Amino acid sequence: MKTSASHSPVIRFGVFELDLRSEELRKQGMKIRLQGKPVEILVMLLERPGEMVTREDLQKKLWPADTFVDFEQGLNNAVKRLRAALDDNAETPRFIETLPRKGYRFVGAAIGAGAVASDHIALKVSNAGKPSAGSMALFGTLALLALAAALVGMNLAGRRQQIFARRPKPNIQALAVLPLSNLSADSEQEYFADGMTEELITKLGKISGLRVISRQSVMEYKGSKKSLAEIAQELNVDAVLEGAVGRSGNRMRVTVHLAQVSPERQLWAEEYDRSIRDVLSLQDEIAGAVAHELQDELSSQEGGRLSRPRPLHPEAHANYLRGQSVLAGGIGHLSRLASKRQYTEQDIQAAIAYFKSAIEEDPAYAQAYAGLAHAYIHLGTPVWGGRSSQQTLPDAKEAATTALKLDPSLPEAHFSLAQTLQYDWNWPEAEKEYELALKLNPNYVDAHLEYGRFVQALGRNEEALTHMHYADELDPFNIAVKETEAWVTYASRQYDLALKQFESLGDEGGLSHVYREKGMYPEAIAIYHHPQGSYPLALLASIYGLQGRKDEAEALIKKLKETAEHRYVSGFFFAEAYVGLGQRDQAITWLERAYEEHDEWMVFANSYPGLDRLRSEPRFQALMRRMNFPQ
Repeated sequence: MKTSASHSPVIRFGVFELDLRSEELRKQGMKIRLQGKPVEILVMLLERPGEMVTREDLQKKLWPADTFVDFEQGLNNAVKRLRAALDDNAETPRFIETLPRKGYRFVGAAIGAGAVASDHIALKVSNAGKPSAGSMALFGTLALLALAAALVGMNLAGRRQQIFARRPKPNIQALAVLPLSNLSADSEQEYFADGMTEELITKLGKISGLRVISRQSVMEYKGSKKSLAEIAQELNVDAVLEGAVGRSGNRMRVTVHLAQVSPERQLWAEEYDRSIRDVLSLQDEIAGAVAHELQDELSSQEGGRLSRPRPLHPEAHANYLRGQSVLAGGIGHLSRLASKRQYTEQDIQAAIAYFKSAIEEDPAYAQAYAGLAHAYIHLGTPVWGGRSSQQTLPDAKEAATTALKLDPSLPEAHFSLAQTLQYDWNWPEAEKEYELALKLNPNYVDAHLEYGRFVQALGRNEEALTHMHYADELDPFNIAVKETEAWVTYASRQYDLALKQFESLGDEGGLSHVYREKGMYPEAIAIYHHPQGSYPLALLASIYGLQGRKDEAEALIKKLKETAEHRYVSGFFFAEAYVGLGQRDQAITWLERAYEEHDEWMVFANSYPGLDRLRSEPRFQALMRRMNFPQ
């Protein structure tokens, strides 16, 4: 939709004006960043002010038959963005009236609209009264001279500031990126929409001074009918980014809309149609545009992190997103209980296969290597993976190191490398990598959680709780965050507070631990008397042993040994069971075995309350020195 070169018609309505040549919508002379379908709809309505423009007309002109997005959802989103830009309301419209199931009508008073041309809207000027080109030039010259004379007689500096002042940036401290809607007809593409949401959250999380809500919590609003104001209040944010994404083959279409909550106003909106290969550069572009709207300027480091475009193999990206989806708990998962993210070995192996496929398609894909490292670490987690860390950590470290060679600024790779270093008992280097991950992405929830547990393992309880509290701000609906905070409270020996936290979460395992440390053995057994899995068996065995029920404790240890014949069982588990029986030498022997295997749980050996009965033992103290714990 372009105008002729001879003139630039402007349509005015209310405090708004639409420049047809530049396709710019302005409010009181200030540009509103609105492009694509919303502007095209506005033009069609202004071509026929007061008349109905049917949904069929809009579909034929703006959503041709070969389009891959859902027309109904696309139209509704576009009109919603247009109304937001015009500060209009569907219930009491000033400009755009909805005719249910039929179409829309422009009901405002427009100046300059009305005559229809094939490629533009012509101004309503009769031929008889139309001024000549010479007189138009004269009028222009006189107008400029008059303006110059007026400025001379005014407080020039002050008026310039008023006329040309930049729009002040909104005071936005916290942002939520709501789940992008899937515009594709294929429901299997949900993983792509969810993955795009998570990647935008990660990109925007790299902006210092801006709190960005984590994926787990925003996924609670997938398909929600709540208003933006309600969502913003629940998440405690000042602004919301929402939109939709559609994919067809190797093309994608993305619409995004940034809105401030109070006062409610649109800050920015855009529509993109790109190749899937450009998905990374598109994410950078969107994040950069949002950052520009929210902050006066970015540091050079932040600008660099938001601008690393690289073509990407479409299937590699798809497999990466599938792997991430598995580790996140499944496509579009909404359950707050599911956010505890309890994996099976099959889940982790599926994620590993996806990441490996992504790497095969694109060997330079740093994020896929970081995802692979993360999955291998999960595979070596005693309660999930069923593998010895000794088996999995070399693969995890290699993947994390490769990721950093490809992209040294990737926070996920620094995070995974930090974990592999801590399982080698290299605390200084591990801490350096955690700090780098959080410097690169201050809103990285998992890094805050794991770094918090890490510093507590080194005896820094207050610092650990600070990270827990901030993670809870970033991810307020993620029960895993609240549970981790409760475990840190427990490990800092604040048993009464931990008890309240575990009770509010319904966490039976946590309650059993606290009851055990408080000597409330019957209460601990009552809520945990049907254990499922190796660690629950070990925990119950320790409680039975402490209560004096030796035979029952030994029977559970026998079950553990039978399990260990066909599946890896952490030496840490056996040690805990033997502590309950009072067999300290046997317990330390199992801990030494766990140390040799680089068992992930050994990181917490120096701070875990369940091992307190061993701390006076010289063998235990020697083991802690071998692990390089600060003395």
